[in-house]
Amino acid sequence: MTQFLVLRLSEPPSWVVVDATGARLGPVGTGDLADAAPLATERRIIAIAPSSDVTLAEPELPVKSSGRLAQIVPFALEETLAGDIEDFHFAIGKRGDRAGTPVAAVARERMDSWRAQLAAAGLKIEALVPEPLCLPDNPGKIVVVLENSRLTVRAPGQVAYSLDAEPLTEAFALCGFEGEDRHLQLFVAQQDWEASREVIDVLREVTGSLDMQLLPDGALPLLAAQAVASQPLSLLQGAYAPTTGLLGDIRRWRVPAALAAGLLLLHVGAQTWQLFSLRAEERRVDASIEQTFHALMPDVTRIVDVRAQVSQRLAAAGTTGSDTMLHRLAALGGAMSSQGGLIVKRLAWAGSDMDLTVVAPNAEAIAGLSQMLGQRGLSAQVQSTAAADANVEGRVLVRAMGPT
Repeated sequence: MTQFLVLRLSEPPSWVVVDATGARLGPVGTGDLADAAPLATERRIIAIAPSSDVTLAEPELPVKSSGRLAQIVPFALEETLAGDIEDFHFAIGKRGDRAGTPVAAVARERMDSWRAQLAAAGLKIEALVPEPLCLPDNPGKIVVVLENSRLTVRAPGQVAYSLDAEPLTEAFALCGFEGEDRHLQLFVAQQDWEASREVIDVLREVTGSLDMQLLPDGALPLLAAQAVASQPLSLLQGAYAPTTGLLGDIRRWRVPAALAAGLLLLHVGAQTWQLFSLRAEERRVDASIEQTFHALMPDVTRIVDVRAQVSQRLAAAGTTGSDTMLHRLAALGGAMSSQGGLIVKRLAWAGSDMDLTVVAPNAEAIAGLSQMLGQRGLSAQVQSTAAADANVEGRVLVRAMGPT
């Protein structure tokens, strides 16, 4: 189920978590906005702007075009604002049954301050609604909230407003609560009840009816329910509108895109390094093949196709049966592995005879190689031995057993 974190941008800020119907899901928190940030995870965020900072009106405007409305609205509210209209931000709501168009005005300085505070706390809100518009809309009664010595009023068919409640008797009189046709639904914060009890009792006697309800945790749970359920006018319009569309998608996916780009670069770098490694290995293998080729076929100076050239030489030099060039090479490899310490310096073919030059630690190792080849069905005759630095270099002629 979708959940909302509703922030009240009061001093100090407060917050509460509600579900999509406005039902409260946790306690009211108070403190710095940063303290509310952990609750924002996987929750949508709505902020409530204090009533003292927002001016609400419903001027009758001659045009319906949103573009033209944005141009006309500042001048329609010019006389009700304390300051130059250039210093105010205006938000326009949907026109309802009444003739006027809902408009909210707030100083740009306050909007910038709220935005900076929210950004510093890592909170991204989807709506910023004026507090008076978060009062319940009761067609048959005037809804009033008394909290922190301030009255917020929403009467049927009229623009919601807020005013200082000190002294409370004069505030009630200014709001026009007296009369048999005046029916009130009054919500009183717990901390205001003791100071206002006597005045409220008097108010009961001069109104048509008065239903009162205490708010032990203040007005925020009541305001949050309306902010979520009724979706009132949001101040996030124009220059303060939430980023949407392509630019919004780019900003939303900026970090994942950067991570993906980093992984792509890492993958490309790894593949490039692997390609260079494979090419280097290919060059080493080619050099080894060429060296082996020259060792086997020292009389051939030009390498065109190693496989074809070796096959041709094997066909010309090999014999039938088990006495083949491959047989002798395999026997030589096994004998050298068994003997150890031997290095082939030169290998050549004279007809069907293998002319082998090896380097060994001593003459006994060369004699041992001859014996090992004999055990593998070959005749190995040591033709000569000579000292070579600290080793012995010997020439061995390898051929098949018996007459050739």
